[in-house]
Amino acid sequence: MEQSIKEENIFLNQALKTQDEVFQFLAKQAVNAGIATDEKAVYQKFLDREKESTTGMMDGFAIPHAKDESIKDAEVIIVYPENEIEWNSMDGSLTKYVIALFVPDSEAGTTHLNLLSTLARLLMRSEVTDKLKNAQSASEIAEVLNENIA
Repeated sequence: MEQSIKEENIFLNQALKTQDEVFQFLAKQAVNAGIATDEKAVYQKFLDREKESTTGMMDGFAIPHAKDESIKDAEVIIVYPENEIEWNSMDGSLTKYVIALFVPDSEAGTTHLNLLSTLARLLMRSEVTDKLKNAQSASEIAEVLNENIA
């Protein structure tokens, strides 16, 4: 994963109560950040992907992802909701940390899988997840991920 996690794409303490609200928020932020051009299409891709199987991982983390032609560049947006959210996670835990992937259709096979496998591997390391859980700012989160992705 050659691009870095950007601080401006990290949103802490968001008043989001459901998975659906998180997907709407992510789609809106992707358009606001110039990552994508079609908010509705991106939102729908999150829903479609979640129907295939849950993106709720373990220990409070979720990695939802959208692949769409309206997405211009592969990017990551991170959201920490104020409260834990039901996500149908693999371990049954509620989700508190959302790391969303946005991938252009043209890069679906390569970039998407590289991003996903890199993040999934990082989330298996307790020293990384502990730092992400204890981070107090967007800059701390970006630093932890960027150091470990490199």
